[in-house]
Amino acid sequence: MTLARKAARLPSIARDGWRYPALRVRARGEDTAIGALAALGLPEPELRELAHEFERVAQRLYEELAETAREAGDELAATRAAGRSASSEEGKKLLYVSVRALRPRLVVETGPFNGASSTFLLHALEENGGDGRLVSFDVLDARDALDVPIPEGREPAWLVPHELRHRFELVLGDTRQTLRRRLEGETVDLFFHDSLHTTRHMLFEFRVAWRRLRRGGVLVSDDVFWNPAFWLFTRVHRVPFRHIGTMGVTRKP
Repeated sequence: MTLARKAARLPSIARDGWRYPALRVRARGEDTAIGALAALGLPEPELRELAHEFERVAQRLYEELAETAREAGDELAATRAAGRSASSEEGKKLLYVSVRALRPRLVVETGPFNGASSTFLLHALEENGGDGRLVSFDVLDARDALDVPIPEGREPAWLVPHELRHRFELVLGDTRQTLRRRLEGETVDLFFHDSLHTTRHMLFEFRVAWRRLRRGGVLVSDDVFWNPAFWLFTRVHRVPFRHIGTMGVTRKP
């Protein structure tokens, strides 16, 4: 972009910043996964050890996801699994390390799509041992943020390896009908939103999850700069707004 075009955009950017305060949070710089979790009170030495563990296992998991997709004839899913971005990998690190550090009994995810993030969450649960489980919510005709559908004849999280599925439950349907009902009586340790990114829907999911989230539990959301939902929610509850790229994270006091 030329200097002239950049200058022309400055008034618009400034107006956006005043209208949407979360943009000013982002402008001050982003955290790493470890920095964000340490700022939320998790012990940094342990987090750094777990980050090294993630780096040891991530390449293998990405390769397995790509191979599964390739064997199913989905070259797009294979390419996306193999050609991950730095920000996407940092997001996976945040989820993996959170599960390993919190040692949760219940992790909840909305919008698993093909199941790449689900696989990292489940692998971390498997490393923890015990009876930790993942409950994922999605619609049958799931699409990602680029409006790419899951492959025909597949259901959401179809890339999750068979050996991890004993810890996995998929709930199909609109979360406005399924989330509150399925979580009734449950205590959630980690909640990850990655479904419909509208202000109204995100606030709905955050509110339901927050009521079920234990003290010290972690709430993560992808695409927190699409709208003011995450910023508004953290302001109302007076909890920190931390972000890693477009992924936001906070912790229940």
